[in-house]
Amino acid sequence: MKHALRILIVDDSPDDAALIVRQLQRDFSPSYERVDTAEDMQAALDKGGWHLVISDYVMPRFSGLGALQLLHDRGIDLPFIMVSGQMGEEAAVEAMRAGAHDYLLKDRLSRLVPAIKRELNEAVVRRERKMAEEALSATEARFQSLVEQSLVGIFMLQDDIFIYVNPKFGAIFGYHPEELIEARSLPDLVAHDDQIRVITQFLRPLKEGSENLHFLFRGRRCDGAEIDLEANGARTSLNGCPAIIGTLLDITERKRAETELSKLWRAVEQSPVSVVITDLMGRIEYVNPKFIEVTGYCEEELMGKTPSLLKSGEMDPKIYQDLWETIGAGREWHGELHNRRKNGELFWENASISAIKNSEGRITHFVGVKEDVTDRKVAIDQLRQVQKMEAVGQLAGGIAHDFNNLLTVINGYSTLLIRALDEGSPMRKEAEQILRAGERAADLTRQLLSFSRRQILEPRVLEINKQVKSVQKMLERLIGEHIRLATTLAPEAGSIKMDPGQFEQIVINLVVNARDASETGGRITVETANCDLDEGFTHLNPGSLQGSYVRLSVVDQGQGMTREVKQRLFEPFFTTKEMGRGTGLGLATVYGIVKQSGGYIEVISEPGQGARFNIYFPRVEQPTEIQHLQKVEEQVDTDFTILVVEDEPGVLNLVVHTLRTRGFNVLETSDPEQGVTLFDQHAEEIDMLLTDVVMPFMSGPTLAKLLIRKKPDLKVLFMSGHTDNRVNFEKLLEQGVQFLPKPFASDALIRKVRDTLNGTGSQDTAGVISGGSN
Repeated sequence: MKHALRILIVDDSPDDAALIVRQLQRDFSPSYERVDTAEDMQAALDKGGWHLVISDYVMPRFSGLGALQLLHDRGIDLPFIMVSGQMGEEAAVEAMRAGAHDYLLKDRLSRLVPAIKRELNEAVVRRERKMAEEALSATEARFQSLVEQSLVGIFMLQDDIFIYVNPKFGAIFGYHPEELIEARSLPDLVAHDDQIRVITQFLRPLKEGSENLHFLFRGRRCDGAEIDLEANGARTSLNGCPAIIGTLLDITERKRAETELSKLWRAVEQSPVSVVITDLMGRIEYVNPKFIEVTGYCEEELMGKTPSLLKSGEMDPKIYQDLWETIGAGREWHGELHNRRKNGELFWENASISAIKNSEGRITHFVGVKEDVTDRKVAIDQLRQVQKMEAVGQLAGGIAHDFNNLLTVINGYSTLLIRALDEGSPMRKEAEQILRAGERAADLTRQLLSFSRRQILEPRVLEINKQVKSVQKMLERLIGEHIRLATTLAPEAGSIKMDPGQFEQIVINLVVNARDASETGGRITVETANCDLDEGFTHLNPGSLQGSYVRLSVVDQGQGMTREVKQRLFEPFFTTKEMGRGTGLGLATVYGIVKQSGGYIEVISEPGQGARFNIYFPRVEQPTEIQHLQKVEEQVDTDFTILVVEDEPGVLNLVVHTLRTRGFNVLETSDPEQGVTLFDQHAEEIDMLLTDVVMPFMSGPTLAKLLIRKKPDLKVLFMSGHTDNRVNFEKLLEQGVQFLPKPFASDALIRKVRDTLNGTGSQDTAGVISGGSN
């Protein structure tokens, strides 16, 4: 029966490989694989089981010398025969020096079989010789280590006197062996409290025939220091007389180390962070209870596995490569890992992984100390998002303020122009188009101000259920017939305090957003309920505050959102809708209104699972306010003098022009300090102050307070697109101070001036106005 032979042929010619195999089939039963690149050879060697390698000398993409080098690099000892079509003497010598066992020319393959048989036999001899050398070397190393590094003291007693002690035994007590041999007994080296115990429980039983004894006691060194000792004794005979032979270990340091190790073990077991220890291949050998708690795996499921079973697939592979390169070099690796628990939940860990080295400095294990920072990362991400929204809000508010001043001028003069033109005039229609465009622009700036929380509101106490019911019909028309609107309104839902128009804006924007996400139909549910936010909720949701709230929820069955979309959801002008569907301000407006009202907004959504928007409004216990209908238009009495203070020249000119056109006497200035001077000169004539709220050097409320001290019955009307000190100004409005929001039309200006002049004095304005924004 022919001998089976597995050959790895390194040759770019399939025909030459087949020729070699045919040559071998006369004496062997060969199987082979042909490779012609280093990568293919690496893969073939990984399979293992080869008896020899036959290689060409020169190939287009590889070489025989390269194949030899590859074998050497991997530490593989296989017979290597170089076979080449053209191989000079110098090349043959180079090949043999590089480690080839033989070389042949392809046209002289008759030598191949004998060469293979010879090399196979020599390979067996080499392996046996190597194994014998390694065994001998190991035996010598063990013997040398035993002799040179032994920590065991050896002693022999006869007639209770030492007849032999080795150097280690003497060193344990601080003596030279000569000082003990034939001079002392074992009890002489025992601490006073343990002497009787050593005599009665160790020496006497050995003398009386006990085979072997293991004993612990306290010893006394030559300097008087006491040490912990561990002894093993056995009965023997010497020169026909009974004797005791034994070994002794100084376990003082071991006992101290055991105590320290016990403390360390308890510290690791009770540690609030995860600890894992692996071998050099990354196989887990130890995990502490916290690791089990965090990952959800039990100890049996982890032992022998690698930490890669926690991989989430969310990390860049280069991070793991860097990790292994770092700890493999003996350095400490620090970083964050995005892992997956047993239940599939993703979590973040802050990890420090380092090498454990033995006394020789060789790495034996790796230890990882990891802290679950998922909650912290979520909180930081949310805080970062809040800060980004604040920054965008500041920008949006500033833009809206400037636009409001421009739109006040555009819309005001458009209104005056329309009034001055006949209804049939073509120019009137053009003026109306300008006004309509200005009004649309004003709507956008109102939304920007809502987002930036710089819009001045007139909040009232509202019953949330009544407010939802009041817009229900309109919502049903908005969402269409293919979507059903449902309401779940808790009867006990409390009251909230906010601007009614802005509450309506929240509901409409959320429902429209839900409608757009529910293209295939389904149901949109509007819910109300009382709830209390506790410390756990506020910890996970930065920006929220503990307390009692009324929750408004809008729930849809639409397409849901990814985490990336949720992070940008409330940014102005961000939208996932196609061009032409929405401005991207709807949810930004909701965000601004909710924040301005002291509430919190929570979004719960996953792709394909719909979305839930939870709005938390602070719950108030005040009674709801009854709204009175405004009186119909009355004739305006213009026999009054009005001081107008506005720092924006375009707005100032519009207001002055409008008032004078309607017959009012007007004093004007763009400088608040000049306004004080004008007032001092015309105090008896001036009936009303019309002032902007935000002005350089002096705010409108500060100016009003100064002038009311001079004339307590002075009427005051504020106008502004926004105010930096919104909270204080809204308190003034709640106490009856008159306010005209920008942008405004000329008719709105005249009505507000009329209402202010016809009011009952100043509502104790001197007491009400306590300052404003500078």
